[in-house]
Amino acid sequence: MRDSYTLGGYIGDDTCAFSYEVSSNPRAEADTYKFNKEELDYATNFYTIGDWRIMPYGTNDNLPLLIKNTTQENSAAPGMLEKKTMMLWGKGPYLYKETKTAEDIIKTPVDDEAIQAWLDTWDYETYLFKCCVDYHHMEGAFTKVFKNRGARIGQLEKIAKLEHKIMDNCRLAFPMLSNEIKPTHIIETDHSRLTLSTITNMKVYPIFNHRDPFKFPTSMAYANQYSFGDEFYTNPPIFGSLEWLKRSTATPIIFKALSKNSINIKYHVESPQEFWDREEARIKENCDKSGKEYDGQMIIDYRQEFMKQLLKVLASEENTGKVWHTRKIIEVQGNNIIEHGWKITDIDQKIKDFVTSQIAISQRADRAVSAGIGLHGAIGNIAEAGKSDSGSEQLYAYQNYINSGVEIPELIVCKIINQAIKINFPGTKLKMGFHQTTTKREQDVTPSKRTTN
Repeated sequence: MRDSYTLGGYIGDDTCAFSYEVSSNPRAEADTYKFNKEELDYATNFYTIGDWRIMPYGTNDNLPLLIKNTTQENSAAPGMLEKKTMMLWGKGPYLYKETKTAEDIIKTPVDDEAIQAWLDTWDYETYLFKCCVDYHHMEGAFTKVFKNRGARIGQLEKIAKLEHKIMDNCRLAFPMLSNEIKPTHIIETDHSRLTLSTITNMKVYPIFNHRDPFKFPTSMAYANQYSFGDEFYTNPPIFGSLEWLKRSTATPIIFKALSKNSINIKYHVESPQEFWDREEARIKENCDKSGKEYDGQMIIDYRQEFMKQLLKVLASEENTGKVWHTRKIIEVQGNNIIEHGWKITDIDQKIKDFVTSQIAISQRADRAVSAGIGLHGAIGNIAEAGKSDSGSEQLYAYQNYINSGVEIPELIVCKIINQAIKINFPGTKLKMGFHQTTTKREQDVTPSKRTTN
């Protein structure tokens, strides 16, 4: 057994489970491979469950969940990611045939009854849409591939259907005794490892091989875009914008805390001790006259009530223009002149400067997020402060994206379904893709077909 990369392991059955140490590193808990800082250098930080070594996705094996939580809590990122999904989707999936010319590659829509009949036996549109969403978050998608049952009774072997799987529940893996670090299987389970169900509900599937598609009744595939220096998983570009995402998300939270919890001190009130000494003496005198016993709480209650009346004058909008009057007493002690009087000083809280700086940080963060997601601000609703994106700028940004930003995503999202089409319908040259539309300027459209009409 090779354990140079293993820090912790699990073994068990349906009734119990044990964690164990398989390396010389001391371990205080089962998840010692977890780190406080998210980094991209996690390729060999494997962990073991049963007979399998699992390749973690992220430093703490939670990169899909991290991306999900960080983007969904942000005000701008979900809209931009959804916009990219909608632009890739266009008018929806369709079958087409490619024709190459000297100048271009032309995609011609084709109706094929046999292929369409197979597609209609399972929810292929929902499958493709979910893969689109996963791609724009993580640049990859997991698919479960089902072989038809009729092959058991002599019918022609075919792929029955494809099923999208949630990325956070899927991890690449290989046998613990393998001499080669290469993913051979995909494990589906709750990879948080917080409960025993991590082991008891774990499902292991061989990786789908389109060259030998019927070797297993059920298999799984991971279609993804290659990341430089990482042969296993894709590191999405948005990873580099996570800190900016957090800064952008923090701005409304800061404003909420400012309005809800801030002290917002408007005035500094300085009261003379001579005043309170005199009032305390007056209260004591009244107690003597009325036959009551003086209690120190009396001066405290009086001080609180007095300050409440003062705050009503200073803080209430309804009291604007009213006057609060006090007298100043001057005491002469030898050569010193001592003043006994109230002093109220207006405090400049500089709230405007604080709010302006937070908004500037948020706007800079939104632009950084737009760059990380790969969507031009003109079509991502991220504009410079005081600037409105013109229609032509939005048009050119959209056209540039359609011309250069959809081919590779379509290739990855439709990879498994196109492999399945070739397997089920040998010899066909048809492919599945997304029907894109081009947008024209208003002046290039006949008056009767313009948007204004």
